[in-house]
Amino acid sequence: MRVGLVAKVPERYAEERRQEILDAAAGVFIEKGYAIATMQEIATACDLAPGTLYRYFPGKADLIAAVVGGCMDAYHDVLAEVTSAAPTPGAALHLLGEHVAEGLALPEWQEECTLRLESYLAGRRDDALRGRLEDPLRETVADLARIIRAAQAAGEADPDVDADALALLLHSAVAGLSALTMPLRDTQAATCAWRLLLDLVSTVLGARPASVEPKGDS
Repeated sequence: MRVGLVAKVPERYAEERRQEILDAAAGVFIEKGYAIATMQEIATACDLAPGTLYRYFPGKADLIAAVVGGCMDAYHDVLAEVTSAAPTPGAALHLLGEHVAEGLALPEWQEECTLRLESYLAGRRDDALRGRLEDPLRETVADLARIIRAAQAAGEADPDVDADALALLLHSAVAGLSALTMPLRDTQAATCAWRLLLDLVSTVLGARPASVEPKGDS
């Protein structure tokens, strides 16, 4: 019993330390920008010797890929939660839109989207990094497109609308508006712009869900 417990401690510690490194790296990337940030600065931020940091992550590209991967995982969790709570696919789209409208005012939301944009810019100059970011990004857009197609199949949206293109448009708008709220310091304008986009999308889709109450509510 004690042997098994001792064997698990290093693994748990390593995972906790890994998350501490990712949190520190995210902070440095937000403050400095990916291009300027150094592994030395990240090591200092998480109180590690550079050599120890390199044992966890061989380079900056590995760090930004892991940081953004965590953001994508959180996005998938939200998507799954909203989809399961909504009574119909159309209602899920509406709830997701409201979730974004609320999130645009949150500093942590803006920082997360800034990190993602930093990674995309870095990927333009690093083919290996771009390859690591491509699949998670495509999966993220595809998940949203699947909800749009489900709404189309349920008669809640125009079946002639290109679900993939619409999902990419919405995803890009969220990232762009979130990042712009930081230099503009105007979350209200970003929220208004998002709601205007939602109104335009609703017009294009040609239908609204009859109910947007989460499952279980009366």
